[in-house]
Amino acid sequence: MSSDTAVGEDELLRSIEEVEDRINIFRKKVRAVLASVQPDSGEDAREEKA
Repeated sequence: MSSDTAVGEDELLRSIEEVEDRINIFRKKVRAVLASVQPDSGEDAREEKA
């Protein structure tokens, strides 16, 4: 029974690592999008058009 638990723990740890990798990739994508959307005068330019 303890070997089943160990296998379950290994699978769980692998799943957690996969999720962490996905989170890191997602964070990089979000940072890239935010960097591309935030020009220095973005807010001012919108107000001038209005």
